[in-house]
Amino acid sequence: MQARVRARASAWRKRIPVRRDVFGGARDLFRLGVQRALKHLVILAAVAGVAWLAAPALSLDPYRPAASDFEQRMPAVERIDAPATRELASASGHEHPGPVTHLSDAIAAPGRFDLAGIAGEIRAYEIRARDDGGEWSEWIETANGDPVYFGGADELQLRARGWRPAGRLHYVNVSGTTNPTDSLLNGARSAINDAFISVASLLQPAAEAAPLRPDFVRRGEWGAKGQGGCHPRDTPAEGKVKAAVVHHTVTSGTYTPEEAPGIVLGICRFHRNGNGWNDIGYNALIDRYGTIYMGRAGGLGKAIVGAHAQGYNSLTTGVAAIGTHTKKPISEASLQSFAELLAWKLTHHDRSVRGKTRLRSAGGSSNRYKAGKRVRAKRIGGHLKLNLTACPGGALKTQIKEIRARAAAIVGDKVPKPPPKEPPGGDSGGVGGG
Repeated sequence: MQARVRARASAWRKRIPVRRDVFGGARDLFRLGVQRALKHLVILAAVAGVAWLAAPALSLDPYRPAASDFEQRMPAVERIDAPATRELASASGHEHPGPVTHLSDAIAAPGRFDLAGIAGEIRAYEIRARDDGGEWSEWIETANGDPVYFGGADELQLRARGWRPAGRLHYVNVSGTTNPTDSLLNGARSAINDAFISVASLLQPAAEAAPLRPDFVRRGEWGAKGQGGCHPRDTPAEGKVKAAVVHHTVTSGTYTPEEAPGIVLGICRFHRNGNGWNDIGYNALIDRYGTIYMGRAGGLGKAIVGAHAQGYNSLTTGVAAIGTHTKKPISEASLQSFAELLAWKLTHHDRSVRGKTRLRSAGGSSNRYKAGKRVRAKRIGGHLKLNLTACPGGALKTQIKEIRARAAAIVGDKVPKPPPKEPPGGDSGGVGGG
């Protein structure tokens, strides 16, 4: 009997380690499964992260960071009383005469910005900026609701002649550098995009440009579409094109070809979000390299009502040189692009590039003529001929004659069709009209 009990006990002892091995093996298998699942999750998360980082950059269009706007109330701008200071400030060569009467302190912006200005302000004032406590830029005069491009700054200063600036400062960042995190993210995406375009360009045949209409950069290519773009508030209105008005954007003229599309986007967002207009004011813009950019939405071939010459927006097309041309003329490339664009645009609407036409003024605070007056204007003329402004700057103003001559040479002996009956009005609203 005792031998039988000992045999059974021995058998049970032999079984217990076996069961422990079974349970231990199950735990090992479970642990291994969890580790593999975690590895898969990590891999999936990494793939998702790379896709999130790279997806916006996988395009044949150059990568444009989403633009952002921000504002702040302008601090009090003090009057300059010291005669010596006023005399020094007046010796700046700006087009609006008289000494500087009001000057702000250095104003720290809420974030890094590329363009800045006083929201909705059409009077002339001057602005300069600096980055990270560095040297100040030169003073740049602006008016007509246009911002000034600085290409990266975090402080600004304003001054004016004969009036005290007040209101809201509107900033636009188009480089994706509002904060350090955005800078790193957009820098990586830009590098990915450059590589993608380089590879894809080897696989695509070169496109042929249209033989009559000059080539231009479409709105989607300079960043108007998509997140952080510049979408019109309302459907673009159509009017007539009887004449072309030449402008300058009072922007620093040291930008690179890669920066130019961002400047156009910044101007558009300032016009729309800062001034409250429907869209960018100009129908087209031309950079210092001669590149033409489509401006207001609706089609460059249509008579889209812009926001560039108060009292005449529905009767004209507005084209702006990207830069300040008070003393410095536009480049040879820009000059030729102006001629080619306006030769095509005016003949496209059955208008001559030569001679003059009559425009009926719709009035307005910045208009040289009261509402209802019929104004005789050249087919290609400067903004200052219609509105109370120094635009397009003294240097560019003297080049308009050459633009007319080149446009006439391009058109040759072509005789436009008889123009359609003119509308009774002459505008759609404010300086820009909206």
